[in-house]
Amino acid sequence: MRVLALASYDSFLNTARLIAPYFEREGCEVEFALVRARRQKQISDGQVQRNGLESRVRWIDIESFCGSGEIAAYDTVLSCLEGLSTRRLMHHLIPCGSKRPLVISAYPGLVLRYAYDGFSMRTGSDLLWLNCEADAEAYRAMCSAFGIDSSNARVFGVGALLEPVNRQPIAETGPVVFFEQAVIPRNQAEREFLAEQLILLAKRFPRTDFLVKPRTTGKDATLHRSGHPVEPLLRAAAKRQGGWPGNLSLTSEKASTLLAEASHCLTVCSTVAAEAIHADIPTAIIGDFGAYDDYGLHYFYGSGLIRTFAELEFPFQGKPSAGWRSRYVGDPNLTVKALAAEAARMARLERQSLAERPLLAEMSPKLREHLVQRNGATNVLNRTYQSTRKHSSPWSAAIAKLLRLPAKR
Repeated sequence: MRVLALASYDSFLNTARLIAPYFEREGCEVEFALVRARRQKQISDGQVQRNGLESRVRWIDIESFCGSGEIAAYDTVLSCLEGLSTRRLMHHLIPCGSKRPLVISAYPGLVLRYAYDGFSMRTGSDLLWLNCEADAEAYRAMCSAFGIDSSNARVFGVGALLEPVNRQPIAETGPVVFFEQAVIPRNQAEREFLAEQLILLAKRFPRTDFLVKPRTTGKDATLHRSGHPVEPLLRAAAKRQGGWPGNLSLTSEKASTLLAEASHCLTVCSTVAAEAIHADIPTAIIGDFGAYDDYGLHYFYGSGLIRTFAELEFPFQGKPSAGWRSRYVGDPNLTVKALAAEAARMARLERQSLAERPLLAEMSPKLREHLVQRNGATNVLNRTYQSTRKHSSPWSAAIAKLLRLPAKR
C-alpha cells in the first residue's frame, strides 16, 4: 500500500518523518510531499536536509494534485498540515468521491491556540490523531454540540516525543536552555523585555551556563514569522546592561540534542516543554506575559510549572503534577504502532465521499454557499475574504502609479 505524507513546514515534516517508519513496518511504501501553503519561503533546503529527506521530498500544489487525480493513486494520506492547507485538502478531495485515499490528520505540536478552529477544519478526516486526552475531550464536546460524529478521534500523543532524548550523565550540571518561540510573545516591547530578562538571568547566576535556542537561524523558515528575532534584541539588551554575559550563548542545535544535556528547560510556551517533561527535565513556563489567550499559557494551567523570571532559582524541581501530565502530554510511543496498524486495515476498506461528511463545526452549508458565491472558493479556503483590506489588482496599482493617483485600497 502507498502512503503519502504531506507537510507544509519544518516541524510538520519532522512529525511525518517520525511517524513514517511505523507505516513501513505495516508493509506500506511511504512517500513525502511538501505542500505549497504561501508565497513566501516555507522551509529551507537545510531544514529538509536535517530531516534526512532531501532525496525523498517533492513539492505539490493541493488543487492541481487532487484535480489531476494523482492523489487517488495513494491508499492513505498522512496529513501533517496547518489549518488552511488542511481545508484545501478536504475541499479538493470531494470530487474524488469514494475513490479518495484514507485521510489521517496529525498535529505537529501542542494545540496552544485556536484549538476549536483547528479541530473544525479536521472533522472530515477519517482518523484524527490528537495530542492528548484533554484535546480529545474538547474535540468530542465540539462535535457533540454540532451533532457531528466524533468517532474518528484517537489519542496519538505529541509527535515530537517519538524522537528519543538520550540524557547524558553530565546533564544535571548542564546548561539552562531557553527555547524561543517566533510569536510568543509577539510585540516588540514584550520581546525586548524577554531579552532583557534573559541577560539579567545570566548575570544573576554567573556560575550557571545559559543557552538560548532561537526558533530559526540563518535561512530557515517557520509557519510563524517573527518581526522581532531574539538574537538582535539580546545583543541590544546586553549593550544596555554593560556587556554580554560570559555564561550566555546562542545555539542552533536541534532540540533533542540540547535536551540531552540540559539541566533545565525554559520557554514562554512551546511544544519543546512537552519534550522536556517527557525526558524528566526540570521545566519552567515563563509567566511574565500573563493569561493572554493568544500565547497559550492556559495549556499549562494546573501543571504547576508557570513561573516569572523573578521567581526562578537554580536548581529547581520543575516537575508537573501527575494529573495534569496524564491529561496533557500524550506519549505516542505507546500508541503509534497500534494506530498505524488500524489505519492500514481501514485503508483496505471502501471510503465514504467527503461530500457526505458534515462540516458544520467549521460553518453551515448555507454560509459556505453564500461565501463561495460572493468571494470564490479559493478566497474562502484561504480565508482572504476575511481581510478588511480590499486588495486592488496589480494592473490598477501600476496604472494608478503611472497617473500619479493613489491606488484604490
